[in-house]
Amino acid sequence: WGPWEDKIRKLPLSSLMARCTASKTCPKVFDMFGSAEIWGLRYGPGLTGTSNQADLRLPANVRRYFVASTSHGSGPGGFDTSLPGVGLPATGMTCSGNNFGVGILPRNPMPQNDTESALVVHFRSWIMKGTEPPASRYPRMSDGTLVANTKEAMGFPTLPQLPPWAPSGLAKPLFDYDWGPEFQAVDGSGVPTKVPPAIRAVVPSMVPKVDADGNELGGVPVVLRDAPLGTYLGWNIVSGGFYKDNMCGYTGGMIPFARTRAERERTGDPRLSLEERYRDHDGYVKAVRAAAGGAVAAGFLLPDDAEALIAAAGVSKVLVP
Repeated sequence: WGPWEDKIRKLPLSSLMARCTASKTCPKVFDMFGSAEIWGLRYGPGLTGTSNQADLRLPANVRRYFVASTSHGSGPGGFDTSLPGVGLPATGMTCSGNNFGVGILPRNPMPQNDTESALVVHFRSWIMKGTEPPASRYPRMSDGTLVANTKEAMGFPTLPQLPPWAPSGLAKPLFDYDWGPEFQAVDGSGVPTKVPPAIRAVVPSMVPKVDADGNELGGVPVVLRDAPLGTYLGWNIVSGGFYKDNMCGYTGGMIPFARTRAERERTGDPRLSLEERYRDHDGYVKAVRAAAGGAVAAGFLLPDDAEALIAAAGVSKVLVP
């Protein structure tokens, strides 16, 4: 970089975009992320900046895609993986990080891989052919899908499987530190001269709003999200020990729906049961077929993957007598 480094750093984003557009050197960027990135890895300021007053505007060469209700690194996918007594573990998942403990909920199986496969095709076509990819889909303040990290603002239901306060307060704030005038926060370069640094501001985390089941809004279509078998979370809660009642690293959890109305009413679960939603196994396969068709039409699922998901739903144990 040499003497050019300071000059480039001081240019506003609009000037940089204008220069790379004129020279046809702007990189094309896909930003794909999931729920755990917001809850456990403090991705929120990447959507709103440190002011939390409005959505950050994306440049024309960037697309951003949110895979709602997913763990960091994706879940295994499938359908039986959401069923108690079949593929859903009976115990909580070990939290990410050193000695964090065990979560109160089993692993979230919501996948990202089929979405990623479709996006790879779009990305290649954008670079090689100039074909525009699908529009960005992610939670935003402007449409009400990005909200304060409280149960009330999210519209999160009260579920018997969770503490009554959850998930309020789980997403921790981000500290805006003052490392001194020689440190360049824009790219992490320079020399910190204030150690320890002063805290200039505490930036609360913004999180996705949810539907009546507790599943997140504002993301790309995913078959298991649109034909759900439970509530899929980008967060989990430590069950005991030093970190009890805190975030379980960036490990997501899952709360399955009851099979019948009588079962859910016994526990006080407000979410409709599987039978109330889909009636029987064939009804669930029909829901999967509709969700797959919608995802293909929107460009976020490849046709071959859609057929594979429909076939997998057909041989699953969802509502099998």
